[in-house]
Amino acid sequence: MSKIIKDIKKFEYKYPKKENSFYLKHDLIIYVLFLLFLLSTFYLSNSMVAAPGYNWPIVSINKNLLAQNNNQDLIQRKKELENELKSILEQIKEYNKEIYNLSKQKRSLQGEIKYLDTQIKKVELEIKYITSQIGYLNKRIVDTKKSIALMQDKIKVSKDNFKNTARMYYQASQKSFVEVVLAEANISDYFSNIVFLNKLQESINEQIEYLNKLNRELNYQKNKLEEDLQEQQNLLQISQLKKQELNELQNQKNDLLQITRGKEVEYRGYVSDLQKRAAQIRQELFKLAGGSGPISFEKALEYAELANQLTGIRPAFLLAILKQESNLGLNVGQCYVTNINTGDGVDTSGRFRDRVMNPKRDVPIFIEITKELGLDYTKVPVSCPLSFGWGGAMGPAQFIPSTWKAYKDKIAKILGENPNPWNIYHSFIAAAVKLSEAGASQKTYQAEWKAAMIYFAGSNWNNPSYSFYGNSVMSLAQKIEEDIKIIKEAEKQ
Repeated sequence: MSKIIKDIKKFEYKYPKKENSFYLKHDLIIYVLFLLFLLSTFYLSNSMVAAPGYNWPIVSINKNLLAQNNNQDLIQRKKELENELKSILEQIKEYNKEIYNLSKQKRSLQGEIKYLDTQIKKVELEIKYITSQIGYLNKRIVDTKKSIALMQDKIKVSKDNFKNTARMYYQASQKSFVEVVLAEANISDYFSNIVFLNKLQESINEQIEYLNKLNRELNYQKNKLEEDLQEQQNLLQISQLKKQELNELQNQKNDLLQITRGKEVEYRGYVSDLQKRAAQIRQELFKLAGGSGPISFEKALEYAELANQLTGIRPAFLLAILKQESNLGLNVGQCYVTNINTGDGVDTSGRFRDRVMNPKRDVPIFIEITKELGLDYTKVPVSCPLSFGWGGAMGPAQFIPSTWKAYKDKIAKILGENPNPWNIYHSFIAAAVKLSEAGASQKTYQAEWKAAMIYFAGSNWNNPSYSFYGNSVMSLAQKIEEDIKIIKEAEKQ
């Protein structure tokens, strides 16, 4: 290289006497250099993995990294589950037919016992169905979490590769023609450097595209996980409701056998004593969610009938919804928000609970609601979170703050005053307004069933796995309707 530099320094330019001769030689040199450039470019583009003087390899993308591995166990389990659930649903359908036929028959002790037994068997199958769904969902959640962890590892590796490639490109692009020639002692190395930079640029573009694909896949997996966890929570709630329903049916059967002592004559007396039955129903405690405590069935019916006059919602259906919400468990009205930045709080025992209320969506509105009502938000009970998601539902109607705000003006217009989520009567009206908007004011079975599903699951109301919630509400509404009929008939006597 030093010899070349010395030769360049010793060289003296001698201009030819003839102008045409000079241009001919000048063009020839350019032509030769151009040919050398083409040849070196062709050679390097087919054989070079790195520019001369660089020890860095160009990062190659593994196109198979995004390929999803089919989980054969999960696929097989899904097929088995579908066959199992199909069989269970067929049995449930048969029990529903039998229950309907029994309800139309003349009431007798043996008929009532058979009616309860059939309901018990049906609910047991529903619990089995939900348990199977939860089991499959749990496995899917585990697999999704593994996929997310794997995707995050891939993204980390890809980011590291991208940083290395970008660094290589920057360092290589800073070398000028003179630096390359002086460093490499060969003019073709300059052209090698150009090709190398092109290769690096291609690699950078590929890695950016690949990173975008990975991030899209990661977001998809996270959304899928969130949906599965929400479905898991909803199924756990329905399972809890069904277990309570089963327990109530079994207690009802035991009480009936104890009162009648298994004798038809005693049963007839039990059924015919309307005044006594009506008094018992009136005094029954109607449990309410949200820390509001129980009220008498008679008072609950009074509120429901007022709501019916204002919104057109059938009293028995409204009472069934509110009772179902209260039956969702001890989580309702058992937590307090203490940290407005995180939404964390404590339960009634003072134990720390995270995710009590969504800090972005609901906490600011919650503070606004309590401030308007002159309440200390840290002392107002809301629902605790379950296994996933947020708590924060307020009062007997179990509205989260953002939902309450969406309906607040409509509720206020009906009430003629600022609504309070923890006011029992206001909660009845709030629930009735929401159910009316969902179509329950039509008072048909299908319209009420759908409204119940929307009340429970929102836009996911048509998920087949949730259908038992609507079924339970309608079954409960039928029972409450019968109780209301007994009270009304007793009032006529």
